[in-house]
Amino acid sequence: MIDVGKISIAISGFLAPLKKANWKVIMLCFSTAATFWFFNALNKVYTTLVDYPVELVFDKDSLVALKDPPEEIPINVTGGGWQLLKSTISANTEPVLIRPENPVQTQFFTATNLLPIFSSQLKDININYIAIDTIYFNIEPFAERKLCIKLDSTSVHLKENFHITSGLFVEPDSANFHGPRSLIDQLPEVFLVSLSDKNLNGNYDEELSLDLFSPSLIKKDPEVIHVKFDIEEFVDQSTDLNIEMVNFPYDSSIYILENSLQASFKVQKSFRNKLKPEDFLIIADLNDMHAADSTITIEMMDIPNYVKDINFKKNRVKVIYAN
Repeated sequence: MIDVGKISIAISGFLAPLKKANWKVIMLCFSTAATFWFFNALNKVYTTLVDYPVELVFDKDSLVALKDPPEEIPINVTGGGWQLLKSTISANTEPVLIRPENPVQTQFFTATNLLPIFSSQLKDININYIAIDTIYFNIEPFAERKLCIKLDSTSVHLKENFHITSGLFVEPDSANFHGPRSLIDQLPEVFLVSLSDKNLNGNYDEELSLDLFSPSLIKKDPEVIHVKFDIEEFVDQSTDLNIEMVNFPYDSSIYILENSLQASFKVQKSFRNKLKPEDFLIIADLNDMHAADSTITIEMMDIPNYVKDINFKKNRVKVIYAN
């Protein structure tokens, strides 16, 4: 059986000299040893895999990158510890510059293409190989177009019984779009902006950023447009409307049985007490009479813009022949 007491006495005996020692001296010895080991290690030659930063170089005034290469490329290198430390850990590490001769036509570099580029710019270390098959990028020339801007009316969602009572005001009504040629070419002739708001029940007067409706790589001038239109509630109403006879003889030998019909509709709330029957034009054209039953289907020729969804109790009138 293990004698715990004896083990405890043995450990205490081992630690007793350390308790009397100067711990600062002990730590200084460890620190000095570690420092010597570190500097000795840096004087050796190593082969290792490192991720090295790269930068694609091209004329950014006339060209734009739709797809950038990776920010870092893995490379297998051999070099002294000091050189590797300086080249890969320093915060001021200069990236390897990749300059395609024809940026628009060139869309990739293979490891074979990259090796001499790295070797020529990293002279303190030996580049054994590039540890990636291919890097891809896409560079395009800039293009510019001026487009008409309109509000997509299908994106305007109103609360029930509310309607737009004015034109859809967009200011300015055009803008210049500048960006990668392929993206600019995809833009329609009329650039539509849409609203995200739902159940609108009051006049709309807001500024919208064009960045919401196209890729961020496309620059717009101006960047913000002003959208404005009026909204009002429409309420139910009904009234009798006179019918105007067309192509009837002047001697009243032929006439219609009813001179008016009851109509129900929705009227703009602010106009409900200003309704004018003369603003409506309803006709019964004798030339359109149905011979089978001597009736005419009435036609709405003019409806005021403050009225919507007009319906009649009946839409035919009887033709009467005087004896």
